[in-house]
Amino acid sequence: MKPVIKNKNNYSNPVLGSPDGVPTVISLYHDHAPGESTPHHSHEWEHQVYITRGKGILWVDEVEYPITEGDFIMVPPNCTHHFLNTGNEILSRVTFNPVVSEKAF
Repeated sequence: MKPVIKNKNNYSNPVLGSPDGVPTVISLYHDHAPGESTPHHSHEWEHQVYITRGKGILWVDEVEYPITEGDFIMVPPNCTHHFLNTGNEILSRVTFNPVVSEKAF
């Protein structure tokens, strides 16, 4: 089997997903402008997230957690959460979800 190599600039989310032959985990990339927030949401699966640039907060079940470049994050399943860019530059993150989450995109 050959590896799959895709550049985030040329593909929409998920960047790597089941059409690429991934068996268990999909990969997503997100840029958030200053002041931008993801919607409040929850789902049955965990997020594993790596912050590649910027800073902000992760809001989980009414508690704010500071996040910054270099942070690895595990957002538990079944909790209400969102990401908010509180900095003056782009907040970038790579997110890994189970393949079952693909139905949400």
